[in-house]
Amino acid sequence: MSLRLETERKYETIFILDPDLEEGIAQSALEKIKGIITQGNGEILKVEDWGKRKLAYEVKKKSKGQYILIHFSGIPALLSELERNFRVMDAVIKFQSVRLDERGGSASVGTAPDDQPEEASEENA
Repeated sequence: MSLRLETERKYETIFILDPDLEEGIAQSALEKIKGIITQGNGEILKVEDWGKRKLAYEVKKKSKGQYILIHFSGIPALLSELERNFRVMDAVIKFQSVRLDERGGSASVGTAPDDQPEEASEENA
């Protein structure tokens, strides 16, 4: 019987917060997610707040959401725990995680979509 050590992998998770949340509550939800990663001996590599954007379709009766992207490294069990928490957090309306390719490429380019955040769109109108 061999003992298999879980190796760290790099992941990219994007989650969408309820756009109606107060700034403090949204920030505490983000801090909770960061805390789960660090408590699970993961390392946060990058966090990007893409702001409020229109969703492609309604999710939980919301047509907009606040997008947040996190790149982190950790063991697969950490990803499972993170996704379990996403499912029970009322502030999170949608999430998706992807393991980044170890061969140097990544699953995404790591930049925000081409459309402008909601605030910038309103200023131009």
